[in-house]
Amino acid sequence: MENTLLPGDFIIVNEIAYNISTPKEVPLVGLRIPYTKIIDTGKPGLKDLVVFEFPSGFTVDSSLNNSKFIKRVIAGPGDTLQIIDKEFYVNGELLKLPNTIKILEKTLRRGWVKEDGIYPPGEKWNRDNYGPIVVPSNGDTIKITPKNFERWQSVIVMDYGERALLLEGSVITLSGKPITEYVTTQDHYFVIGDNIDVSLDSRYFGFITDNMIIGKAMFIYWSINPEKSAPGPLGFLSAIRSNRIFKSVK
Repeated sequence: MENTLLPGDFIIVNEIAYNISTPKEVPLVGLRIPYTKIIDTGKPGLKDLVVFEFPSGFTVDSSLNNSKFIKRVIAGPGDTLQIIDKEFYVNGELLKLPNTIKILEKTLRRGWVKEDGIYPPGEKWNRDNYGPIVVPSNGDTIKITPKNFERWQSVIVMDYGERALLLEGSVITLSGKPITEYVTTQDHYFVIGDNIDVSLDSRYFGFITDNMIIGKAMFIYWSINPEKSAPGPLGFLSAIRSNRIFKSVK
């Protein structure tokens, strides 16, 4: 999220921007606990900066499990997203992104160049030329077969909330019951980082769901440069970025 956020920024997150629920974690400890959603208060909009919990078990890097990520929503439920030469199109229209979006690499990966690790598996896409892909909505019916199992596996697992989807020979089971289709229970979102050339985002891990979203990023309440500190007991004062304190994030 470079340009929008810097290392050492501490942000306020509005946790009731999209719903009101019972506590999701033990304060100070950060231990996740079962929670109940009480009422929806809104939906993430295009370009919203959302804080969400990275899905546990998605990568071999266990340090990322349950980490809190902040990314920008660029497509919502039912939207068709396509990236053409690093420009983002939603439902066929060019999406004008904030000037905080950072492009480091001037060289484009052409549309025929396949990039390893791109979601969904099997597509010949890359970070610069991607899609088109349709974002799932609550109530969508997914026809799942052994041939498309890998494409839909993460969508169903994240929507269902448990890693209980298995392919056993030619039979697909969910919590031990054979299925040929799955009806989604949540709205999904496609998110990217503002530093689009160096970002672990939906182009690699897929969609995020309502239940993964913690809240909407609002403003920076404190900022300190971790690489700048003078010696002495008050040396930390030289590291404070006063110009970033109370700065809104958009």
